[in-house]
Amino acid sequence: MLSIKIEKSLKDQARKTAQALGVSLNAVINQYIKEFIDAREISFADHPFPNQKTQKILNKISADIKAGKNLAGPFNTAADMIKSLKSDK
Repeated sequence: MLSIKIEKSLKDQARKTAQALGVSLNAVINQYIKEFIDAREISFADHPFPNQKTQKILNKISADIKAGKNLAGPFNTAADMIKSLKSDK
């Protein structure tokens, strides 16, 4: 068992974030400690996490790309690209 001091608001935010990702805060902390031990380094970064609406749009785009739908290009010139944008396809 590990006991550490942490601000209540920070702990609450961390718990909510872990819950939104479907894991416990305990699992998150254990994983970070294991990575810290293995890598012998620590890094700090903030990676954006899309909201539900944005994720839905990204999933639709990904499906369209896989199906070869709603794609344009490649273009040989900027003029070709502009012509494509102005067309009624």
